[in-house]
Amino acid sequence: MKFARVVGNLVATQKVKGLEGVKLLMVQPLNVDREPDGEIYVAADATNQAGVDELVFVIASKEAAFALPVSFVPVDAAIVGIVDDVDDRPLYDEQSVVWKVFRRPHDDDHGHDPEPKPKRKKKTES
Repeated sequence: MKFARVVGNLVATQKVKGLEGVKLLMVQPLNVDREPDGEIYVAADATNQAGVDELVFVIASKEAAFALPVSFVPVDAAIVGIVDDVDDRPLYDEQSVVWKVFRRPHDDDHGHDPEPKPKRKKKTES
């Protein structure tokens, strides 16, 4: 799966049976920095919602044919997702997501508990 940018539409006057109603879009593959990388190619839109200038996920090869409503149609690439947002900050820097699983809300003062924890009562024998 790779990022690509939709750069145009392709109009076909005739399509193979199974591709009727499927949009064909021109996509520009992108590198890890989301900059153009390689030749523009045609991808079938499996989402049926992608448009020009959108950032999308593209799959290629046999998997592309599985993504479409009719399986085993002759396509080399298919758009399988529209990207809303990319968070590419490092996972463990200070601006990244706070891992609340490992931190308690009152740990923000560098580990000092603001109030003492209640002590357990000892069991008394009766």
